[in-house]
Formats: sequence, structure tokens, C-alpha cells
Amino acid sequence: MESLTVTAREGGQRIDKFLKKYLNEAPPSFVYKMLRKKNITLNGKRADGSERIGEGDVICLYLSEETIAKFRSGQEYGSGRPHFPEVIYEDEDVLFLNKPPGLLTQPAKRGDLSVASLLPDYLAREGKLEAGELRAFRPAPLNRLDRNTSGLVLCGTSLRGSQELAALIAGRGVRKEYLVIAAGEPSPGIYRAFGRKDAQKNQMMVSDRPEAGARQMLTGISVLAHRGAYSLLRVELITGRSHQIRAHLAFLGCPVAGDPKYGSRALNLALREQHHIARQMLHAERVTFPADCGTLEQLAGRRFKAAVPEDMQRFIRQELKADYGDVEIERAPGFDAGGADQPDN
Repeated sequence: MESLTVTAREGGQRIDKFLKKYLNEAPPSFVYKMLRKKNITLNGKRADGSERIGEGDVICLYLSEETIAKFRSGQEYGSGRPHFPEVIYEDEDVLFLNKPPGLLTQPAKRGDLSVASLLPDYLAREGKLEAGELRAFRPAPLNRLDRNTSGLVLCGTSLRGSQELAALIAGRGVRKEYLVIAAGEPSPGIYRAFGRKDAQKNQMMVSDRPEAGARQMLTGISVLAHRGAYSLLRVELITGRSHQIRAHLAFLGCPVAGDPKYGSRALNLALREQHHIARQMLHAERVTFPADCGTLEQLAGRRFKAAVPEDMQRFIRQELKADYGDVEIERAPGFDAGGADQPDN
């Protein structure tokens, strides 16, 4: 499933015209059938295709990622949307961007639109990369976010930048903090669990004790606000396991709101009907670099922050009646995570 918030540039057109551009390889009959069956909704309601959309309207596609990818082959991310995500920081070695929900970090199959496929084109268009340079080096994202997780993606744009940045991430030198809307209210602290990836289900199985094939997961949680059924959390990834935040919070009884894999079906249905949200409310908000960044000294001690998507901002204002602040997560004295990880969240 995918949730699209209409931008000012997209407003004013009929929803069927928008969908035919967005699902550019789908036959018109498919679009109208999905509208008729409420597999595609406008602001949580059935649409017949003639409605005119405006800025801030929410279109939800209750379709599998595979179906959406199939009918968007070769299409830029979003009809009328920027060709490349918002750039947070850029120099001759690295580029940090704010990935929108719905965009892959790495392609799942040949032809998929992703940060990895857009990055070389962006650099070439800006005159920062010659076509011949791709024979020896290809710029690429060095951390991974799930398709419907938004936020900071760190990319290497030179060989030196890629190697140094990858080493910082792998050595756990980069502090990664996420903004999360979760069901329930966990207690603040650092939580330890053990995760084992079920490749067949593409799901992390979590336990409170070591078992064969399981790796330790360490997650720091700070509660920024709580009201009703939901909390606003800032979560720090201390280790970097696949689906770590989603799986660990679900194990603690506080699943990420809107999460189709680990979340509560009842709460997710209410979220769709009341707030037109059909994705996990998880945003890679901040990264902080250590004082020693090797040759990437321009990053030493700096923090970078990605703006929160509008659907999350709206939920925080309307449901939690709150603004999120810069609440720090403190590690317990003498706490030693041990070992290095490649981030994959």
C-alpha cells in the first residue's frame, strides 16, 4: 500500500488523470476498477475518477508494492514531483537527502526507480559527474530505508567519500535517530533483544534470549509525547538489524502505527479511515557524526536533520496535540553495545 499527499503543483486535475500519470503503464480499466472497489481512495472515501484533487488531499493505493512497481516501470517518482529528493547536504564526497515515503533506496529488480538509480542522473545533470566516471565508480546510498520509511539517506559521491562514510557507519560512529508514531506508551530506556531473519517471510523474529541464528538488537527509546492510543517516540538505532525498529517495538507491545507487517490490523484500519494514513509512521530524522571523521573532516561533530513528512506532522498536531522537540536519548553509564553493524532498517 502507498499513501500520496497531493502537492500544489499536482492540484487542480481530475484524480483519474493523476492516477493515469502515476500508474503510467496501467490500463484505464484497471484504474477505474481499483477506484470502484475502493482499492484506491481519496481522503478515505470512494472516488469515481471525476473528482478534482487539491493540495493536501490524500490518495491511498491499497495495492501491493509489486503491483505499483509493475505499473510504474520507468516512471519518475510521482507525477509532477521533483525528479530528485530534497538534498540536505552535499559536498565533493558525500550527499545526504530526505527520501520521501514510497521511493525505494535500492532497486528490488531491474528497472525499479530508487535513490540508487536517481543519484547518478542527478549528479550528471548538475555537472558533478562525467559519464565516463561510472566505469570505475558508481555513487550510491550507504544506508537503507524501507520503501515507506522516510528520511535521511547517506550517499557516497566519490570513491573516498563512499569508503570513509561506509567505515563510519559500519563502525557505529554515526548516531542514527528516528521519529516514530507508535501504539501504546513504552518506558524510556535502552532495550535489548535478539532477532532472527525469516527470509521466506521477509520478517524479523524477535526473542528476549539468544537462539540459533539470532543476533543482538539494541534500541534506545525516548517518549516525546503520549495521548490516547499513540505515542511520539525518538528511537536510536544502536545496532542496525533489518526491520529493527519495527520488529523491536512490536515485540515490546508498541508497534509502529500503520505498519502492515508488524503492526496492529485494528489500529491500522482506524488510522486509514480517520487519518488517511496507509504506511508505517517511521522517519529517519537525524544523524550525528563523531568528532573524528577521518578524511571527511567537514562532517566532524555535525548533526543533520530531515524535515518530517506532512502526513506525520498532521497526525502529531491533530491526534497527539503536540509539537515534537529535541529530546536527547542518553545512554546508560558504562553501557557497551559491542561489535559493529551494517545498518539496514
